[in-house]
Amino acid sequence: MKSLASEAPYFSRQVQNTRRFFDPEWKSHAAGPGIHLVGGGCEWCTPNFLIDRRRFPFLAFEFVRQGSGLLQLGGDRHVLSAGCAYLFDASVPHRIESDASAPLVKFFFNFHGAGLGDLLRRLDLQPGRLWRTLDSERVAALLEEAIDHAVSGAAAGRIAAVKTLEHALAASAVLRADHAHPADPAHTTYLRARDHLLRHYPRLATVEQAAAECGVSASYLTRLFKRFGSETPHHTLMRLKMSQALLLLQEPSTQVKSVAFEIGFKSTAHFSRAFKAWHGYPPANTPRHRSPTVVASA
Repeated sequence: MKSLASEAPYFSRQVQNTRRFFDPEWKSHAAGPGIHLVGGGCEWCTPNFLIDRRRFPFLAFEFVRQGSGLLQLGGDRHVLSAGCAYLFDASVPHRIESDASAPLVKFFFNFHGAGLGDLLRRLDLQPGRLWRTLDSERVAALLEEAIDHAVSGAAAGRIAAVKTLEHALAASAVLRADHAHPADPAHTTYLRARDHLLRHYPRLATVEQAAAECGVSASYLTRLFKRFGSETPHHTLMRLKMSQALLLLQEPSTQVKSVAFEIGFKSTAHFSRAFKAWHGYPPANTPRHRSPTVVASA
């Protein structure tokens, strides 16, 4: 996945915020054996979010991070809530509708390739199926990691993204449950703070600012992340900013100054130093992608 776009013709526009990517050269990449990741990301849906398709050209795996809604897969109807995972492909008509009072926040990943059938058989999963996972935080962390790998643009990143998604699929299947444990108030605060970082990272300058907006101290926020997560809040904030910066810089004609401003840096020089420290090269050296190939909407 050497060149990525942040949008695709089939991506929904009914979103408030996104972290999305698309491989415009997916047809050439998917011609080989194995599994190819066409596109994906995380999207914060608008209250009127609605997808209604008879067909879709890829295998889709989606996971609800937050919010609620209604899902129809073929002839089966389901209520969506945090921890719900589901699959559909070209054989499964589907309708996804967000609850206006609690809009969906969901991950989605689209695949193509000859290796998909074997993977689903090994995991005992089928398109048209919904299941609920007991440890939604673990699965969500893997899906965030997969996005980070994918937007790196490197061949190794593409491989790592697919492997991480295979892990996430397996974890969600193994951790299937009919109902979740009662929520720990501290864990609820952690999830709320983590979602705040995911939603508002472009404008958040510091962990202290994020903590204040969540009604907690920075030290308490750090303890929550240490207890329930695998990274500090500072690392989370920088990871989100730097992965989004990389994706934006791959767009043709994008200026470093505009990207720095968009992800919350007041100084282009400060942004350039942070980007180089994170990615290992200056932002001006980021490879640009060609204009995306048009993919017809299903």
